Amino acid sequence: MRKAKVILSVFVALGFLPAWGVETIPLKEIRPGMVGYGLTVVRGMEIARFEVEVVDVLDEPGERYDFVVVRVFGEAIERSGGIAAGMSGSPVYFEGKLAGALSRAAAWSLDRAKPLGLVTPIDSMLPILAELDREEIPTPREGNLRALGIERILWVAAPPEEMPEGALVTWPLTTPLVVSGLSSRTFSLLRRGVDLRLQDHPLLELIPSWQGRLSGLGELGFAPMYLAPAGGSAAAMEFMPGAPVGVALSVGDFTVGALGTVTLVDGPKVLAFGHPFLFSGPSRYFLTGAAVLDTVAAYDVSYKFGTLAEPRGGVFADRWAGIGGRTDRLPFALDVSFVVQGEAQGKLSARLVDEPRFTPLLFYVAGVEAVDSALDRIGPGTVEVEYTLSGRGLPRPLTRKNVFLSTQDVALYAPWEAALVLDVLAYNEFRDPGISAVRLTAKVDPTFKAVEILDLATDRASYRPGDTVQFTVLVRHWRGQIQTFEGSIRIPLGLSGPYVELRAYGGPRRREKGEPPKIFESLADILDYIEGIPTYDTLTVELFGIHPISDLVGEAWLFGVDALSTTFPGQVVYGTVSRILPLEE
Repeated sequence: MRKAKVILSVFVALGFLPAWGVETIPLKEIRPGMVGYGLTVVRGMEIARFEVEVVDVLDEPGERYDFVVVRVFGEAIERSGGIAAGMSGSPVYFEGKLAGALSRAAAWSLDRAKPLGLVTPIDSMLPILAELDREEIPTPREGNLRALGIERILWVAAPPEEMPEGALVTWPLTTPLVVSGLSSRTFSLLRRGVDLRLQDHPLLELIPSWQGRLSGLGELGFAPMYLAPAGGSAAAMEFMPGAPVGVALSVGDFTVGALGTVTLVDGPKVLAFGHPFLFSGPSRYFLTGAAVLDTVAAYDVSYKFGTLAEPRGGVFADRWAGIGGRTDRLPFALDVSFVVQGEAQGKLSARLVDEPRFTPLLFYVAGVEAVDSALDRIGPGTVEVEYTLSGRGLPRPLTRKNVFLSTQDVALYAPWEAALVLDVLAYNEFRDPGISAVRLTAKVDPTFKAVEILDLATDRASYRPGDTVQFTVLVRHWRGQIQTFEGSIRIPLGLSGPYVELRAYGGPRRREKGEPPKIFESLADILDYIEGIPTYDTLTVELFGIHPISDLVGEAWLFGVDALSTTFPGQVVYGTVSRILPLEE
């Protein structure tokens, strides 16, 4: 007998009321045919009751597949079109005692019209309460299902198109993802994800397995995801069994979170959902109030349509059997603010959860929304960006300026590099940066402020090691005057090979094959490296030699020897011109 069940049995036998203030019924005392009720909100501020009848009890080895199979009915279920997404966590009672939380929907081929559901036993959920007390929060072979002709249970992620014979198919009650404060465009970015390979950048090389893409929240199985009005448009209920509850990844001028139902309240501690949110174990999400505007009875999956309110605490446990939060603690969060200047004026601020999987995506989406809202258009332009990252784990704040140009959609570039920096720092190998704030200012100009590299000339056709190369770079401002940049670079005496390459280019460049990857020895080294990456308003003339390994691999592997740079403030330098310079003996 598991420990949680033993404890519950002792409480019942001795007639004690547990510390959480609600009498519970353990799984071993639940029998087929028992009739009880559940609580949820279908619309507005009223907690509605629905009826529950036990069909069977799944008590398998371990706790992961322990469930109570129930049939639910009543006016609340009829109005919802069945068991709706957002009902997860709805408390279920037998004999007036809390049995668990409605957490999964189910159906079988011979009885598709009657709503079947699974209840996560309260036995499995109560250990989450103990986790919240920590100071540092980080088919049965017998039974009624067989009598109904059900020979196996299929655990699936979503309702199947066809119901297999002789199988009870069960799927989790999804938690509707509620988003407010975003346009349909940025909502789409949030849902489908973002490819940050907008153009070459050295930071793209620092996470080789990442491939430059931030996964969208739609890939996590949330269904539905919908845009809702801001939380202030409807009053949020106090936390109580059956009341709505929100778990948020972002709060402020834009909100992203999930809507579910409270199962149990024990002082400042709250149990909800009856299944995981993101299944992250120890977590640091926002616990928010919520309001159910209505329940949408859809053909595929009915769902609660609602809004999230202000944070009331934090969610610190995200487990298989549910989520656990506290109303007397707030999670560590990242404060972000965007200020848009130039062509238009605008501001956006929000607090984001400290979760490396989602923070860069949320930050990027917020930045695009800030620029879109200020400009009131989507189109080309040039944007000068300055951003500062602060963190309790950073040796110092990181401040960086850059300039970007787009002929189609300038807003996509405003938060781009800062999102890359956030992602790189989150997964650095030294220590948690504990990013606490990001401040970004974007100055947008609707015109193209750019400099094109036209030509690169040298004073001689060939050189010897030790010689100095005098060069002239010819550039043209966008639809403007032509300008020259002159300088010199010395060829080292020990350099060997049939030739050297002189190259003029704008912005940063990729690492050449003949150059070793950058090695960092501390987080401070990473900050130094980021701050030293050439900006896109930089013109560089660099000399490249040929690595000796080239003879073995059959192709020229280059490496940088020396470089000279100049900047054109506020203008993007683009284009690449190179010259092959033969080396004489």
